[in-house]
Amino acid sequence: MISRKIHLATSYLKYLCSARSKFKVHSPYVYSLYTDVILDKRVEDVYGRIEKRRASLLKQRSLLEITDFGTGARRKPYKVKFRQVRTLTRHTSVGPKYGRLLHRLAAFCRAREILEIGTSLGISSMYIASAVPDSRMISMEGCAMIAEKAAGNFRKMDLQNIEVAMGNFDLHLEKTLDKFKKLDFVFMDGNHREEPTIRYFSQILPKLHPGSILVIDDIHWSKGMEQAWEEIKKNKKVSITIDLFQMGIVLFKEDIAKENFVLKF
Repeated sequence: MISRKIHLATSYLKYLCSARSKFKVHSPYVYSLYTDVILDKRVEDVYGRIEKRRASLLKQRSLLEITDFGTGARRKPYKVKFRQVRTLTRHTSVGPKYGRLLHRLAAFCRAREILEIGTSLGISSMYIASAVPDSRMISMEGCAMIAEKAAGNFRKMDLQNIEVAMGNFDLHLEKTLDKFKKLDFVFMDGNHREEPTIRYFSQILPKLHPGSILVIDDIHWSKGMEQAWEEIKKNKKVSITIDLFQMGIVLFKEDIAKENFVLKF
């Protein structure tokens, strides 16, 4: 835990030293995306409704039995533990700033077919799915108890365009991808390890198209995640990547020079 905190602090200092402002972005397309979408400060009515749901979850002391197939399992196939709903919400849910960013990005690309890997309690799902109400979203969650709680949150928010797919990502991602002809928007926030991240990206790639947006959470979580991010940046189908420190945005536009950006957010 201490070593990871040191790694994050060091990575953040590097990010601060290299992050550019809008005045250093010379690509017209990226400049427009950065100023009009990423930095957009407008507030939508749905943001308040989502944050009320978060506030409710942060008051809940009830325990959930958690089955962790990701980094929390360490070297084991999985690990079972008990956590309070409020603790799980605080530590695994996307914050308001980045939730709003996901909402804006999904709206920007007019996402109709959406995949999320890592539902948790569904805060990020709510932000994404509410951006395009007539979209179809499948959100994958490895833990049955968390998936059930998230589905309840969606019902309370009257978000009927989200389907929760429960199961280990390693075993069920391919089956879930078979339900899509294409993917317009993908948010990866599941197994925060190098090899699975690269493997999930490779599995998703055939479903992506020039207008797709892929967002990867916690790209600086560990050295392994940073290596996975570097590997994804090199892929020949990737045209533009944007490092916002907590999240990385991947674009697949054609007829645009390949470039990697580190931008202030």
